[in-house]
Amino acid sequence: MKRYLLIVLLSIASNVFAQSELVGEAPNDTVVVQDLAKNADYFSKGLEAKYNENYPVAIYNFEQALKFYHDDDASMYELSTLYQFAGRYSEAFSMIEQASKLQPENKWYQIRLAQFYLQSSDYQSIINIYDKLLADEPDNLDYIEAYIDVLLRIGDYDKVIEKLDVVEQQLGKNEYIFLQKAQIYEEQGKKNKAIEEIEKLVEFMPDNTHYLAMLAEAYRKVKRDKDAYQIYLKIKELEPDNQYINISLMDYYQSMGELDKAFEEFVAAIKNKNLDFETKSQIYDFWFEKQDEKNISEEAETAGNAFIETHPDKSLGYYIIGTVYYNNKDYAKAKDYYLQALERDKNNFITLYQLSLCYIDLQDFQNVIKYTEQAISLYPEQPLFYLFNGIAYFNIKDYETTVKVLEKGRKLSANKELTANFDTYIGDTYHVLNNKEKAYEAYDRVLKAQPDNIYVLNNYAYYLSLDNQDLERALQMSGKTIKAEPKNATYLDTYAWILYKLNRYDEAKKYMDKVFKYDKNPQSVNYEHLGDILYKLGETKNAVKNWKKAKKAGGEVSEFLDRKIKDEKLYE
Repeated sequence: MKRYLLIVLLSIASNVFAQSELVGEAPNDTVVVQDLAKNADYFSKGLEAKYNENYPVAIYNFEQALKFYHDDDASMYELSTLYQFAGRYSEAFSMIEQASKLQPENKWYQIRLAQFYLQSSDYQSIINIYDKLLADEPDNLDYIEAYIDVLLRIGDYDKVIEKLDVVEQQLGKNEYIFLQKAQIYEEQGKKNKAIEEIEKLVEFMPDNTHYLAMLAEAYRKVKRDKDAYQIYLKIKELEPDNQYINISLMDYYQSMGELDKAFEEFVAAIKNKNLDFETKSQIYDFWFEKQDEKNISEEAETAGNAFIETHPDKSLGYYIIGTVYYNNKDYAKAKDYYLQALERDKNNFITLYQLSLCYIDLQDFQNVIKYTEQAISLYPEQPLFYLFNGIAYFNIKDYETTVKVLEKGRKLSANKELTANFDTYIGDTYHVLNNKEKAYEAYDRVLKAQPDNIYVLNNYAYYLSLDNQDLERALQMSGKTIKAEPKNATYLDTYAWILYKLNRYDEAKKYMDKVFKYDKNPQSVNYEHLGDILYKLGETKNAVKNWKKAKKAGGEVSEFLDRKIKDEKLYE
């Protein structure tokens, strides 16, 4: 082996000597041979280090090899690769450029040089390289693909077609050629020409459902819907469980107005085990975005059951059925399905949200607290769960906790409407705690953001009347509520009571009569208020009669009711 290397080195040395004599140099034979030997040694060490992935050592050895033989194109090629790997791009480019000049016939050098030209978008230089490469190997598909890629980058579509035609003549029918031509014609807006190429591809590979689907899509783009439909049927025949065929048919039937058939394909898509779950979720959203309210509940139930049947480990089907029951106000069944959904996805925001609403509607405030606190631990920046949590604490009469929770949630709210909801409950809670100043501050914030919030207008006005405070303002606020809802007995009672406080008893009686006209099941407070008004109007017997009705009704009444009945006299 060493003897063979020496022969090679001597051969190289003789060439060097010959070149030196041409320029009048007097070479030192021993030095040249020694340098070439060192070059070969360093090159060998460089290769060994590279194969062992010791790249810094490899770079050092190849650089040393170049010092002893400046025209060592092989070391230049290796250094180009290693420099690029190390992020030294300009040096990498310089190395392959020099190697290519020294050995212009080496195709590997030329291919690597073309890659660098691609990085610098020097497309013409790449074209020049592949013109030469293809002249030597006209059937090389790798060269053809690289050449066409550059032509596509510069938008020379006509030249690409011309080149593809030549290749087709050389190679015959080819999948790559059909696809490239179709893509180019599509880019040029020549849709019918693109269709012709895809038709050739389908004729060439008639059982390939992917290409059949491409053809159907191309037909749909030019409104050849019936032709597309026939292709869809063929795909379904060849591959009944094709992952996308149900979606394609669903879309087709929808466009034709055949919604029953479209829905059948929609459900079939959900049940198709070859279609991924994420896509199924997306088409579920897509389907119900386009449906009217008429059939939505029935269709959602069918879809939800299909999800449960096909993907029992996923939460979506249970969530869908839960929401169907929720929308039908069957909160008990809705809750059961939401809990099953939560078992499969414990951190799901929307399920926790719906479950919380469900328990609020069921007046199960302990479970509202349980699941909203779970949600808050997962989504501490989401104010909605603080609102629900505060509502639950309010209803179990833990008012101190209610205020703390609501005040914290309010700080997180960036939505005016949501903030107003927080302030509404904050106001109600502070009123229960007899902190009227903070209650009224909260109500004022609501009315500043929502001047026509009739719930707050009514409560605020009523509480002011109980305190004999700002009665004219209270009357004005209450007037807005009865204007908005003229038959609402609660709002009419508030308005009548404020008139009573203003000593406008005849008017108060008029509005109390409306309360009893529109509410067939009056509350105890209504009877007591009417009794007080009648007493002021001098109708003592009727007043006592209504006070007794108030006591019999058993609701919330004043602390003076029993004395009023006993003494037949008004106490306030």
